[in-house]
Amino acid sequence: MNSIANRAVLNMPVIKQLVYKDWYLNRKLLAVYVGGGIFSLSIISLGEWQFFMGAIMFITMLVAMGNHQLSVTMINERKEQTLAFVMSLPVSPADYAMAKFLSNMVLFFVPWSLLVLATTIVILLTPLPDGLVAFTLLVCVLIAVNHCICWAVTMATETEGSFLLVMIGLNCLLNPALYLLARSPNIGGHNLNGDVVWTTTATLVLLCEILAIVLLLVGTLYFRSRKKVFY
Repeated sequence: MNSIANRAVLNMPVIKQLVYKDWYLNRKLLAVYVGGGIFSLSIISLGEWQFFMGAIMFITMLVAMGNHQLSVTMINERKEQTLAFVMSLPVSPADYAMAKFLSNMVLFFVPWSLLVLATTIVILLTPLPDGLVAFTLLVCVLIAVNHCICWAVTMATETEGSFLLVMIGLNCLLNPALYLLARSPNIGGHNLNGDVVWTTTATLVLLCEILAIVLLLVGTLYFRSRKKVFY
């Protein structure tokens, strides 16, 4: 019974080391994408063409930041045989799953939150219409949903092919999703308003996005932690 209980307890010291490793490997990567996001926000209110260029660049930075991070922390571990070293440590599949959950979520959601906050401040403090706030927030959370889907698929399949397939598919679906949000009279219809407008439809969409994120993270972590082997 004691041995079973011990196996059920996560090895937090090793998990911390694995998390720190991922953070260290991604520190320069995150700086580049956060810098690109800040640069896009610095030009977004300067004119019409600057707005479109800045908006496209900002979305690109958010999407690429998440995808590149997953490639470094998960796909490359198998391609470069780093996982073999991890398996030599006193770490269980559950420890490994928790480490990948903590490292990837912090690496994405901390800079994501900073950029979303910066975007909101830019919209409210510049000549841009304040009505863009709701639409922008929903788009940013949608990008977070896409990231969590890619993470879940990568954790479940552990193959580069499935990661690339899902990543490309989600990137292709992002434009239609943006179009639908922009064309919605209860969301995009208020983009040019001088004041922030938050509708019931926007609340429902946001709740669905948050629920999707929670289900993806909790479900994937639960099932991945129950695996008895790394492969």
